[in-house]
Amino acid sequence: MSDQRNSRLSRRAFLAGVGATAFGAALAACASPGAPSAAPATSGGEAAPAGSAEKVTIHAHMVQKQDVSDWIQAGLDQDIDGFVTKNPNIEVVLETVPGWTAEYIPKILSLTAAGTLGDLVWYPPRHRSHIAWGTQYGIVTDLRPLAESAGYDIDANFFPGAVEVNTYEGKTYWMSYISEPIVPVIAYNKTKIAEMGLPELTDEMTFAELADWAAQAKTDDVYGYYRADRGGSFAGGPYLRQWGVEPTDETGTKATFLDTREQFVQALQYDYDLVRNELSPSPAAGAVNAPELFGAQKVLAVDIWPFRIQIYPATFTDFEIGFALTPKVNTADERRSMLNEHVFGITTSSKATDAAFTFLTWICGKEMNVQALVQGQKGPIARADVWADERVYEAVPTYEKLRPIMENIEPDYVVANFRGEEFDQAYQAVLDAMELGDKQPEQAADEMQSACQAVLDKEPA
Repeated sequence: MSDQRNSRLSRRAFLAGVGATAFGAALAACASPGAPSAAPATSGGEAAPAGSAEKVTIHAHMVQKQDVSDWIQAGLDQDIDGFVTKNPNIEVVLETVPGWTAEYIPKILSLTAAGTLGDLVWYPPRHRSHIAWGTQYGIVTDLRPLAESAGYDIDANFFPGAVEVNTYEGKTYWMSYISEPIVPVIAYNKTKIAEMGLPELTDEMTFAELADWAAQAKTDDVYGYYRADRGGSFAGGPYLRQWGVEPTDETGTKATFLDTREQFVQALQYDYDLVRNELSPSPAAGAVNAPELFGAQKVLAVDIWPFRIQIYPATFTDFEIGFALTPKVNTADERRSMLNEHVFGITTSSKATDAAFTFLTWICGKEMNVQALVQGQKGPIARADVWADERVYEAVPTYEKLRPIMENIEPDYVVANFRGEEFDQAYQAVLDAMELGDKQPEQAADEMQSACQAVLDKEPA
């Protein structure tokens, strides 16, 4: 799901808070995970049940959230795919933290420093920031030796883009739990559009055609279109790519917005013109609450995250909702994408890595994720077997539109010093000023480049 608030505790700030000596000692103590116990090979979507009959308790740390802790607990309660029945020796304790990363990350680092961290941890990465927990902090371990011992093929279970984004220098530190294309669809008000005699949006629309449509749809008290969930350098990543703009180079050390300056300015100009021409609501009048405006039928089309595909029709029952893929610059252009994930990893301090891996492959396995979609509890995952399951499309027909995007999903771009959230904040500050009318797109483009490069030039977080 898309809940990605901007906060992350830096390594330097954490060391100042708990003491570098204590943190270093804690990491040294948990630098090498216990050797995984051998388990029978399996060709399914999860590792074979842990072989030992000895009772083992595993502790999994995560935020308290509907699509994270609540769904995992529901899976245990429902015994989805027989996990509880198959693994009577594994007791799972969900260690939940209310809030989001501002509360969660300091808690995990504190537990690490104290030497009391459990067996699994959750993370919502931004521009590969989660890799630091494997390479910089030593909190999570490489999953590949555990997978080999369990007879589990990571590469066969997940789409390549999802494996790539969780891997660094041959070590796969994380497994996808939620993997979805970033803001790939537009939700639109079918009922009101029909009343106005307007055509419905299509999957092959261009940005120019969408702007023309929004102009026809606008009335004195209704906006035609709003970017809503799309914006910034993260949620707007696929949008920038669609215009031919890549935020960083392959190394993640150079901001590359101006490598394609003309296209970048065009992308900014498009959004600028929508607001200036009053086709979209302006933030100058106050914060724009897109779900509220859409539900009140004051804006007819909005860009959305995949989780809203199920939530919007269940919430806004006064009108029928349609969905179309986000536009392209030219009809013949390749459709671009970017991956958003929530991931889980196994800690270097775990003394029950075989049981932890069995649990990990269950929550990231086929049946848990098919049921999550069918029951409307969680976003999708980058597994071919889930996207090939017809139960998903019977429950959520719009997901058919997303299948080819996920099958060719592009990974998030790299911020090499793990300051992904800071990178996004630097970009967003200039974007906000532009949308308020304080800067022209050409000026904003230059300032975004400078501000983001200044972040990339900093020491690793």
